This record gives sequence, C-alpha cells and structure tokens, in this order.
Amino acid sequence: MHPSIRWLRLVVWLAGLLAPMAVLAEVPETVQAQVGQAMDAYLEGQGNGNEQLTLRAGRLDPRLRLKVCDQALEINEGRPLNLNRGRQTVKVSCHGSSPWRIFVPVELNRRQQAVVAARPLAAGEVIARDDLDIATVDANRASRQYYTDPEELVGMAATQPLQSGQLISARNLGINAVVERGDIVTIQIGRGGFVVGSTGEVQGRAGVGQRVRVKNTGSGKVIESIVIDSRTVEAIGG
Repeated sequence: MHPSIRWLRLVVWLAGLLAPMAVLAEVPETVQAQVGQAMDAYLEGQGNGNEQLTLRAGRLDPRLRLKVCDQALEINEGRPLNLNRGRQTVKVSCHGSSPWRIFVPVELNRRQQAVVAARPLAAGEVIARDDLDIATVDANRASRQYYTDPEELVGMAATQPLQSGQLISARNLGINAVVERGDIVTIQIGRGGFVVGSTGEVQGRAGVGQRVRVKNTGSGKVIESIVIDSRTVEAIGG
C-alpha cells in the first residue's frame, strides 16, 4: 500500500475517534449551564445588536436538580420579549426524554435620552428652556410618561420640587394656566393688518400657547383657539 494512502486512512480513523469526544465535550455538565447557554443565545437575538438595550437573565438556583435535556431547549415558546417591560419571566422548556420546564427572570435596561431638570426647581415654578437638560435614563424603569423634547415643557409649571438631574415626568408637571373656565376673553380672527375681534367665554383652563375651547358669546359657537395672554385668544384657522 502506498504510504500516502496509509496516512490518509490513519487521519480518517483518528477523526472518527475524536469526533464523538468533541461532541461530548460540548454537552453542558449541568442544567444550569445548559439553560445559561440557551438564554445567552436567545437574549442576543432579542437585542438584535441594539447598543441602547441591555438584557440579563437571572441566575438559576445551584440546588436545582434536573437532568440535562437531550434536545435543544425551547425558550419562551418561540415568542419575543416585551422590550417595554423592565422585568419579566421567560419559560424554558425541555421536550426530551425527561421533559421539564422552568421560569427564568430577565431584566431589560433600555437607555433613552430624556428631559431632566438642569437645576433645582420649586413647586409652582414656571419652567424655562434653561431649566431643562437631556440625560440618558433607563426607560424601562421610568414609571411615568417621560419627555424627549425640552421645548414641550417650556411654559409649564412644576407641581412638586425637582432636584437637579431628576427625570421630569407627567406627574411632575402642570399647566401654568392664565385662563380658567368661565373667563371672558377677546377672540381674534385673522392676522396681519386686518383683525376681527369678538367676545367669548373660556370652556377650560390653559396656559399661553395652549389650545382651549371658547364659546362665542354672540353666536354661541364653540371655537378651538390658542391662548395669547390672559385676555386674548386666537381662533385656529382664522
């Protein structure tokens, strides 16, 4: 037999001998390791390369006594995670010869640019643009609506004291009202050199630049308007 053929047979024989050993080496020794590997792969797919999102699975109890599954684990029945929830549980199932299922806690941290207070603010203080800043927060831990555009909050009032760097939410804000329900105001219709004015009764409360419904005292018609000041509104579309 040619030496090269003998050498080739030896290589093939060694490869066949070592292949099962390589497969065995990849099999996790514990169910904790098996679940950990499966969860890592699952969470990596859920994150989809989003650098603003961090997903972390909770550790399994080391005292857990289950057999390593002889099939690939099923994670969350194939359903995706809810990326808007900071904490949730994921079902991990083994459908092998010794079936089992467990629930693994998952924590999500979704970083988002949001509006925070640039300095301490007192309750009732009207907010100016210089009072606001942008910072990175964990959106999944924000229990209330938060804001991403500081201009939305200019002219509103703090309803409670705010610390420097504190996330500003809908709970922290109120309308800096200059008109109240029942106030009598002038309704402006038209812009530029020709303005027609009439009298109206305010149907709600609003601040400068905000919308409010006003009832024309002459015609009885309710008009959607923008507040100019405490005595004047401008009819929308006028």
